[in-house]
Amino acid sequence: MDPSKLELLFERQMKLMEMFVNQQTGPASPSSNPNHTMLTSVDRIVNSISQFNFDPDANVTFDTWYQRYEDLFTVDLASQDDAWKVRVLLRKLGPAEYERYCNLILPQKPRDKCFDDTIKLLREHSGDHSSLFSTRYRCLKLTMNENDDFLTHVGTVNRECERFRLRSLTDDQFKALILICSLQSPRFTDIRTRLLNQLEQNPKLTLHDIADEYQRLINLQKDIHLVESTPSRSSDIHALRKSKNLSSSTPDPPTFSNVPRKSTHTRPTSQNTAKRTPPSVSRFVQRLRYIFT
Repeated sequence: MDPSKLELLFERQMKLMEMFVNQQTGPASPSSNPNHTMLTSVDRIVNSISQFNFDPDANVTFDTWYQRYEDLFTVDLASQDDAWKVRVLLRKLGPAEYERYCNLILPQKPRDKCFDDTIKLLREHSGDHSSLFSTRYRCLKLTMNENDDFLTHVGTVNRECERFRLRSLTDDQFKALILICSLQSPRFTDIRTRLLNQLEQNPKLTLHDIADEYQRLINLQKDIHLVESTPSRSSDIHALRKSKNLSSSTPDPPTFSNVPRKSTHTRPTSQNTAKRTPPSVSRFVQRLRYIFT
C-alpha cells in the first residue's frame, strides 16, 4: 500500500478515536444525573397518591385510604425528612378534610405536628366511629343483591368479618349480641336503647346482667306509672293555702277584755240567736254578734 495513503488512513483513525473519547468523557446529560433521576422518581410516587375525601357511608375513611399508600410513605419515601412527608400528606387531603384538620389543631399549625402525630390525629377524626355492636350487626345482616358481583361480595364479607373481631368474641358477648338483635318490636325500644348503652360501656355484658337491667327498667316504669296514676291533692293544697291567706288577712275579732260589758243586758237564748242570724251571714259576723249581744 502507498505510504501516503496509509498515513491518511492512520490520521482518520486517530480523529475517530478522539471523537469517541470526547463523547465518553464529556459533560453528563440531565438524564444520566443520579439526583435528577431520584427527583423524577419521587415526583412520580407523589403524583400516584390520590386525594382523600372522607365518606364513612361508603367506608372511605382515613384508615382505608392510608392503608393503600402506607408503604409509599414508610418505604419508598423513607429517605425524605419528616416535615416534607407532612406537607405531602396534607396536600393529598380534600379541601373540607384539610380545613377540618386545621381547625382541630388550632392554635397550632400543621407544620408544628410531626408525621406520626398527623397520622394519629387524622385516624381519630376521619376514621370509622361506628360502635362494635353496629359493626357486628351489619356483618350479620349482609346480603347479596342480584346485580352484585360475586367476587366483590366475597371481598366485602371477608372485610366485614375481619372488622367483626371474631377472634376476640366471647360466648357471653355472642349471646348478648343475639339477644339484643332479637328485640325488634317498637315495644322494646327503651330496653333496647338501655342495653345498647350498657353494652357500649361494658363489652363483657352477660345474659345475667341483661336480665338484671331489664328487671330494673321494668320496676322503674312501674314506679313512673304509679306516680302518674296517684290522684292529685293539688286542689286540697290550694284550698288550704287560700284558707290560710284569708285568715291572715282577716283582723282578729275583739275579745271580752276590750269590749265593755252590759250588765243590764241579758244574753238571749240560742233559739233567739238562730232566728236573728240568717244562714248567709259569715262566720266572722256571727262571732261579732255573739260577742256584742
